[in-house]
Amino acid sequence: MPSRPIPDQKVNLAQLPNYLGYQIRQAQIAVFKDLLVPLKDLNLTPGEFSLLTSVRYNKGVSQIELASVYDIDKSTLSHSIKRMVNRRLIIRKRLENDRRYYGLSLTPTGSRLLKRVTSIVESQEELMESVVTKAEKEKFLQILSRICNVLAKSKTE
Repeated sequence: MPSRPIPDQKVNLAQLPNYLGYQIRQAQIAVFKDLLVPLKDLNLTPGEFSLLTSVRYNKGVSQIELASVYDIDKSTLSHSIKRMVNRRLIIRKRLENDRRYYGLSLTPTGSRLLKRVTSIVESQEELMESVVTKAEKEKFLQILSRICNVLAKSKTE
C-alpha cells in the first residue's frame, strides 16, 4: 500500500506510516506532548509518574528491581530517583534484608503529587478510550503486550 502525504504535509513519509514501530512511536509522542504542559507545571516527567506509581504500589522496592522492570540503566534510574528524593517525593531507606540496597517509599508530598498526576493521566486515558470500544482497547493492549514479548525474547536468543 503506497503512502500518501497527509493534507498540508509536504514530506512524503514513504512506507513509515505502515510500520508498527513508527506508529507506536508516533502514538507515544502524541501522548507525551499532550501531557507536557500539565506535567511541566507539576515539574514531573511521564517516566517519573511511572516510577512514583511503581513505588506507591511496591513499598520498599529497590532501585535494582525498578531498573530491571523498566529495562533501563541503573545510572539513568538513579538520576530520576535522586531528583525525586531531593524534591521530597520519595525516601530511600536501607533494606533490612540486604543492607547493600535501598528500598523506596513515597512521602506524603509524593503521594499528593501522584494523586494529582494520576487524575491528569486518567483524563487523558478517558479521551483516548473515547475513540475505541472496550473490546478494541483490550485487543490493542494484548497486541502491544505480544509485540513487547516477542521483541524481548528476540534479545535473549
